[in-house]
Parts: sequence; C-alpha cells; structure tokens
Amino acid sequence: MPLKLRPTGLGSGIYQDNIDYNIFSGEWLIGRIYERNGFPDEVRFFWSLHGVVLTRPPGIHTDGHAPTLDDAKAHFQKSWDAWKAWAKLEEEP
Repeated sequence: MPLKLRPTGLGSGIYQDNIDYNIFSGEWLIGRIYERNGFPDEVRFFWSLHGVVLTRPPGIHTDGHAPTLDDAKAHFQKSWDAWKAWAKLEEEP
C-alpha cells in the first residue's frame, strides 16, 4: 500500500508556508515529515516514524534529518519497509 502524505494544517504565522505532512498507511497515521526554518540545508527536513519506537530492533531508525523533502521521504520509506519486514507485517494492496 503506498504511503499518503496529508498536510497537517499546523503552520501559522511565519511557518504557515512550511512543508508539514502527516504520513498515513491506509488510515493509520504512522509518521510526519516537516520543514525546519533556520536550520542548515543538510538538516532542513525532519522525519519521524510514529508508533513503533518501543517495538523495533536497534538497527531501525525511527527519525532523522534530510536536506530535501524527497530525501526525507526516501529515508522514511526505508525505515517503514524495514520495520514492516521485521514485524512480519504485510499490507493489503
């Protein structure tokens, strides 16, 4: 099942135009990616995989930084795929 990004709608003031998405697998909220103002370009985007922090092997990262939205999406997808494989979770098409 492809991941879906939906705007959070949380931005206001100087942050209202920032990129800020919740990430869903089906209807399950599994993470977030957002842009951070004032940070160096190489860590401009933050991504986080929710709900699996306590149930994961040490080698799977549940958050990180990336220079672009596409890079953040790729890191998130890699972690999500690794967690699904570890949890033996198969998604419906």
